[in-house]
Amino acid sequence: MAIKNVKRIVAAILSLVLVFALTSCGGGGKSKQINLMTWGGDFVPREVIEEFEKDTGITVNYKEVESNEEMQELLEANPDQYDLAVVTDYMVDIMRRNGYLENWDKSKMPNFSNINPVYQGNYYDENDEYSIPYAVSISFLLVNPEAVEALGADPITSYNDLWQEELKDNIVLIDWSVEIMGLVLKSLGYEYNETDPAKVEEAKEKLFALRENVMRFETNTPEDSLINGEAVAGFMYSNQAVKGQNLDDRLEPVFPTEGMPIYLDCFVMSKEAPNKDAAYKFLDFLMKPEVSAKISEITNFSSANSAAEEYLPEEFKNNIMLNLPDEVIENTSFYIDVHNVLDEYEHIYQEFKMQ
Repeated sequence: MAIKNVKRIVAAILSLVLVFALTSCGGGGKSKQINLMTWGGDFVPREVIEEFEKDTGITVNYKEVESNEEMQELLEANPDQYDLAVVTDYMVDIMRRNGYLENWDKSKMPNFSNINPVYQGNYYDENDEYSIPYAVSISFLLVNPEAVEALGADPITSYNDLWQEELKDNIVLIDWSVEIMGLVLKSLGYEYNETDPAKVEEAKEKLFALRENVMRFETNTPEDSLINGEAVAGFMYSNQAVKGQNLDDRLEPVFPTEGMPIYLDCFVMSKEAPNKDAAYKFLDFLMKPEVSAKISEITNFSSANSAAEEYLPEEFKNNIMLNLPDEVIENTSFYIDVHNVLDEYEHIYQEFKMQ
């Protein structure tokens, strides 16, 4: 009799263990964690994450990475370890073509309707099946006009003005081959991601001629070089330029006449995400208008959420670096088919940096 009782107790324990395992795995509705991979710093603000965790009891495990390519490598090597990633538009295109992204169940994200249609249906996800636009930014020049004049250089209004010999050791650049090759191609009147060998060679020669003017390559905080006076002009992302001007009102944005790149950083979900239901709750939370507005205020990225506008302060809405004028948006374009040029551009760029 005692043995039978022991067997019953053991069986009951095993049943409980099995129930727990089934409700905690592979997208189960009772999952209490999310594995998120994205850029460093406050790209997805900790304040917002903590609010979600408090409201839901779901823990967000936040892994910081340094490049889209690193995120691709990690997610494709371990598709069942990551739920969500925030990648730039061109990487959405690559990862969906490779078959690693989940096709959205939008019934679990009613707040998706808040996403501005302007940022939907783009080349990387024509039917909005795999990505959710999160942060909108462009790259342009931040300039200290007084310091440029003091060096004897002409006012900077275009990319071509960066080649002035008076600007030697006075320019800071985002540290990415595609960005910088794109800048040079635009200065020559060509489009981004040119593959014509003659045009690429022409861009290479002009790029190498810029080397003496570059004092720093920096992706995360290029604005610091202008704030501390090490540089007089920098090519950077809009949120960095906003931060720079906030700390030094002598700095001014310059939207180059040749045109600028635009980026949409988007949420994607791994096809084998282990905590899908919890991830859907997190995404829907981020798309609430008041939450999206808070994110934009903290990160200094333009919001892809049209419903968030009423919650944004006037100072944000009146900043032309955040609320982009129509004529600026019309002079922007995406980097498309980056995978076709990345290896060649990277080879040229590394040679350029080693000069």
